[in-house]
Order: sequence, then C-alpha cells, then structure tokens
Amino acid sequence: MSDLYTLKHGDLFVEFTRFIAMHPKFSEQIPDGAEVILLDSRDKGYTRFMLRHAPKKDANVIFVDVGELAPIRSRVKNPKVISRETARKVSTKNGNSSRTRKAN
Repeated sequence: MSDLYTLKHGDLFVEFTRFIAMHPKFSEQIPDGAEVILLDSRDKGYTRFMLRHAPKKDANVIFVDVGELAPIRSRVKNPKVISRETARKVSTKNGNSSRTRKAN
C-alpha cells in the first residue's frame, strides 16, 4: 500500500509546486528551510502514512492539508481523426521520411 501513497505524494508535490508558483503569497506562511509534509484530510490512510513517515521532531516541519484537487484537464487543442494515408503524408512532409533520413 505504501507504493500507492508514494505515487500520491508525487502527484500532490507537483500540484502543490504549481499552486505555490501561481500563489506565491501562500509560501510566506512557510518558514525558510522548512520541510513541508503534504496531507490530504479526505484520505485518512494517506494522512496516517505521511504522519508515520514525517520527522518526529516538529522543528522546521510544516504540515499542509492540500484541500481539494480540481479535476485534471487536458491540454490537447484542436484534435482531429485522420486516416492512415493522411498520417503517412504528415510523417513524410518535406521528404523527411524516417526511412530515408540519414544519420549525422
């Protein structure tokens, strides 16, 4: 089960880093050099896991409940379904087919 929580922590870390970049004033609440422990009050198992693995001394440790995550949105713009023939033409535009391209 810890692998799942490790993956979740990675996701939360990326999202929290984005949040800090977009809301720099929030970081003023975090002391310089502090170790930030990300918690999720909506996931008790994850929170218990993180508390179990957090430093035992509270000096220089800050806990952040991430609150709620917004749904992930796609960054894909203007997709279209194309035929194999069209895909081949796109892949060989300007005569740079991967089969005929010479290695430098």
